[in-house]
Amino acid sequence: MLKKILDFWASVKLAMFLFILIALSSSLGTFIQQNDSGSKAVFWLSEKLGMTHEQIYMWLVKTGLADMYSSWWFIGLLVLFGVNLTVCTFYRLSHVYRQLKTPVTVNRNIFGENSVSFGAESDAESKVKDFLRGYSIVEEKDGDTLYLAAEKGRFARSGVYITHLGIMVILIAALIGITVGFKGNLGVVEGQSDDTIVNANNATRKLPFSVRLDNFDVKYYENSVKPELYRSEIAIIENGKEISKEVMVNSPIEYKGYRIFQTNHGFYPNKDLSFILNTGKEGSVKKIAVQFGKKFTIPGTEVSAEVTDFAPSLGQDNKGELVNFNTLMMNPAVKVEAFDENDVSLGYKWIFQKYPESGQAGDMKIEFVDVIGAQYSVFSVTYDPADYLVYIGFFILGLGVVIAFYFRHERIWVRITDNGGVKEVSAAADRSKFRSSIPELLEKLKQSVTKEG
Repeated sequence: MLKKILDFWASVKLAMFLFILIALSSSLGTFIQQNDSGSKAVFWLSEKLGMTHEQIYMWLVKTGLADMYSSWWFIGLLVLFGVNLTVCTFYRLSHVYRQLKTPVTVNRNIFGENSVSFGAESDAESKVKDFLRGYSIVEEKDGDTLYLAAEKGRFARSGVYITHLGIMVILIAALIGITVGFKGNLGVVEGQSDDTIVNANNATRKLPFSVRLDNFDVKYYENSVKPELYRSEIAIIENGKEISKEVMVNSPIEYKGYRIFQTNHGFYPNKDLSFILNTGKEGSVKKIAVQFGKKFTIPGTEVSAEVTDFAPSLGQDNKGELVNFNTLMMNPAVKVEAFDENDVSLGYKWIFQKYPESGQAGDMKIEFVDVIGAQYSVFSVTYDPADYLVYIGFFILGLGVVIAFYFRHERIWVRITDNGGVKEVSAAADRSKFRSSIPELLEKLKQSVTKEG
């Protein structure tokens, strides 16, 4: 009974069945964007099944397909596959261990119908040993007969089991990552900091550090709302110490096992914006920071000014009037009103960040440099304590694959009998794989021994 159970769990068929299920599940997880109620897959299923988007997504949540890699059934598949590999490995390991531990020995009874025999000259022994250069050789003498046993690549038999070990390490790392690791989103407004992430289930988790967004920058393709590049300049703050980093799309940063990705951004309308301006009379231009509704004096003059409005994407409509087209920071501009020394309005002007000359007025200028607090960044924060194990597992797996496919355990037995000056040679061989090529190997041995010179 025990043998039947072990045979079942050590079955290659079971391994292939579980592997196919895991592969199909992973493919399904790629089609259904994880933890995304607004994904294309949800809309497609809604259309095909005649259900609302909410109903489809709730069904995906209940079945575990919305967060598949953390679902009980996917973890179960990984555990079953791990058990299968473990039993398969240890079930046959004792036999392989004996083969690895035991060197080749002389076998006087191996020469039969699968061996070759041929006559040779008196130098047959030296030619055989030349052919076996690179092999470990054992020899025995019995009267006029010399027995040789040679082998190489004994370690090749371990290739499959090293591969199994690599897969098991990767599976263990995956299970640790799923059960102990976590991921979530962190949204931060320019000039502010936060230390709390929100996961797909809207649960919060505090990080051991906070992230402050010092500056966010986005560039758009010309005549397009599609971003060409966006990046965040952040400061990681822990125990009063700050580390400055730059996060870009497809270029995450790492900090003490945490990985921080740039995933999204947006416009954050509020009255607490800080505008960075270069302003003043020629020869006395200074960089200053101003807020909405707070007057400032233009250096070198008695004129004061005030930022009264801000537009992230200001342009002209068909009538030539200035309008804000969207909340994307495509053409940011500030509306500045100027006042004389008696606080009488001198009028207002829209000043564009992309066009410094728009703020020129005689020998006085106001240049719009930047705005702080108008944008936010969304970061994906992941923590996987077993991340390094994945790399170790893949290294072991790669090593096992190389050993299994590019090396083989090869053994050759030779008997050389002296019949009055004429040598009679018999040879047999065995290989751990490619056994069909054994006759070719023996033929090469024969040609090497019988050739003249």
